[in-house]
Amino acid sequence: MGGPQCLTITTPPPIVFSALECHIPGTRASSGFMLKSTLANPENIFVATEWPLVSILIVNYDGAKVLKDCLESLRILAYPNFEVVVVDNASKDSSREVLAQYPVVQVICSERNRGFAGGNNLGLSACRGKLVLLLNSDTIVTSDFLQPLVEYLRDHPQVGIVQAKMFLGRHADALDVCGSFLTSFGFLYHYGYWKQDDELYCRSYPVFTVKGACLMFRRELILQVGGYLFNEDFFCYYEETDFCHRAWLAGYESHFVHSSKINHLQGTTSERTQKHGFILRQYLKNQTFALCSNLSGGSLLRILPGYFLLFSASMFAALLTGRRMIFAAHWHALSYNLKNPGKIRAQRRLIQNIRKVTDRAIFAKVMRNPRLNYFIKTFRGQLRQYRDEAIK
Repeated sequence: MGGPQCLTITTPPPIVFSALECHIPGTRASSGFMLKSTLANPENIFVATEWPLVSILIVNYDGAKVLKDCLESLRILAYPNFEVVVVDNASKDSSREVLAQYPVVQVICSERNRGFAGGNNLGLSACRGKLVLLLNSDTIVTSDFLQPLVEYLRDHPQVGIVQAKMFLGRHADALDVCGSFLTSFGFLYHYGYWKQDDELYCRSYPVFTVKGACLMFRRELILQVGGYLFNEDFFCYYEETDFCHRAWLAGYESHFVHSSKINHLQGTTSERTQKHGFILRQYLKNQTFALCSNLSGGSLLRILPGYFLLFSASMFAALLTGRRMIFAAHWHALSYNLKNPGKIRAQRRLIQNIRKVTDRAIFAKVMRNPRLNYFIKTFRGQLRQYRDEAIK
């Protein structure tokens, strides 16, 4: 089977899926997607003009094994007004043969692997929606997951970014991260991660950062946070946190929305690199850069000493226990940022131009410190044993 018709960002706009195109069970809409009929529940029929266009943006790299299931799950969305754009990051597997089965999906073929950051930046130019949903290729959505996200943004004008509740289907339906909080040490507190769903996570609340596997944002936000979505120097990991941090600085908020639910297979597109320490290396490098770039001078003096104390403790503990991969990841993160002070200064100038909110005001809403053994269990790979406390 031939590959898909790969498009550039200068092509005509993609076709929009509309649940209003198909009302007869078992018939196929003109888009080529089998759409779920809403006639059985008339109260669930949406008028397209009442719902803004949502652009669903998926970045794929060698994800053929999971991409088809993700696209199949999008066939039954109840939301009436959405489009799908897929960026293929120069995949070497059968991804493009899979995409050829979905001619309605706009496919942008990158000539190289741009990572999650560059891939989403490339695809964003093809998105027409006022709302954009970043969706991992290793997710399987539920038919009604979009409505709660759109409604939440409609009802909370101060919120610019939202995340759905994600279940780790390959791990006994444990929860993926239910939003992350900033700690006074600069590291993130991943709330809900690897926990079983309970009342703690059955409410919506502000978070410092959402997770990029299912992240919806207002398109208007881009101009307010520096004119770009993700820092392409990050390539992958922590880019969504940097984006959320810039949104907070620009006067918007990021929230976890419990009523929107999807399944996340988690990590199927990164398992090939995890054993080589790539994930940790990228995460620590980008986290250090973002903190040095985005925090005010006073916050740097308060947070960075604790950050580098924990950073050094983790680094040397890895060395003493023979975990060379972890030690190397810390060393790479440290050396990269020491070698790039110019990039940090340039980013700090950009942040000064977009800042509308003080760090103190942001920290009051989204800084939360877990108990000390959270960090210990994180280092030991035992985070699922940590018990979260209720958000006050």
